[in-house]
Amino acid sequence: MAAPVVITFWGVRGSIASPGVHTAVFGGNTSCVSIEDQDRLLIFDGGTGIRKLGQHLEQRDDLHTIKGHIFLSHMHWDHIQGLPFFSPAFDEDNRFTVYGEGKYKMTLPQILKRQMQRPYFPVEMETTFQADIHFQEVEVKQEVAVPADITVTPFRLTHPNGALGYVVQLGDVRIAYVTDHEHKAGQLSPNVVEMTAQVDALIHDAQYSREQVATTKKGWGHSGWEDVLELAVQSKVKRLFLFHHDPDTTDAELNERQFIAQQTFPNTTVAREGLKVPLDRHLKSE
Repeated sequence: MAAPVVITFWGVRGSIASPGVHTAVFGGNTSCVSIEDQDRLLIFDGGTGIRKLGQHLEQRDDLHTIKGHIFLSHMHWDHIQGLPFFSPAFDEDNRFTVYGEGKYKMTLPQILKRQMQRPYFPVEMETTFQADIHFQEVEVKQEVAVPADITVTPFRLTHPNGALGYVVQLGDVRIAYVTDHEHKAGQLSPNVVEMTAQVDALIHDAQYSREQVATTKKGWGHSGWEDVLELAVQSKVKRLFLFHHDPDTTDAELNERQFIAQQTFPNTTVAREGLKVPLDRHLKSE
């Protein structure tokens, strides 16, 4: 049997990193998820969690050259702030392709360079990043072909300044990464329902409650976790991972949320840092 596809969560928080005694179990780093298919590495978002991923990659004995594909959902700080601390990018022997959108008359590399310009950062990106790095701007619904049998399809999400979700096809395994996105109160987004249909794993923004999205957090660009459960049922996904937790949500609250969520959709997991999930490549959607 072929080796499974492995999803690893390196950062699961939204908005801002939130270390502390009340977030120690689920973790306080912001968004970063890796998907490994044998020797192929896909990384989704470069929040503060990507620093730990970089340390992990450098400690592995089986990687002489670190190669990977980094897909950015959008350019808000909680999704790119870890990139300047992603140590494999400092080594000229390593190779990465970074995917995302250019915005506001700026190209993708111009946007990323700006967060490392004075007076915001002491070292410029050209000085720090010595790896062979290529930038590729993506378009909605246009497949990106990663070597061999992997394709990644970006699609539009509802979030201030715009964001992208991604559907990853690895042979017969499909994974959807959906953050940051706001479903209207009581109405699932048809585009997201379509793109996530029958995926083997759905990783979805669940920062708020349905009540918060309908009142105090309306228009903030994040989903209520109850609506995400409804999406999982309607889209007939295999497994659901609630993700992008609010920085003020405690471990106790997330643990209780998982218990309640599993009453509606048993294959629900509240994502936590360090969680590794193997997906059998012979598991096919029904």
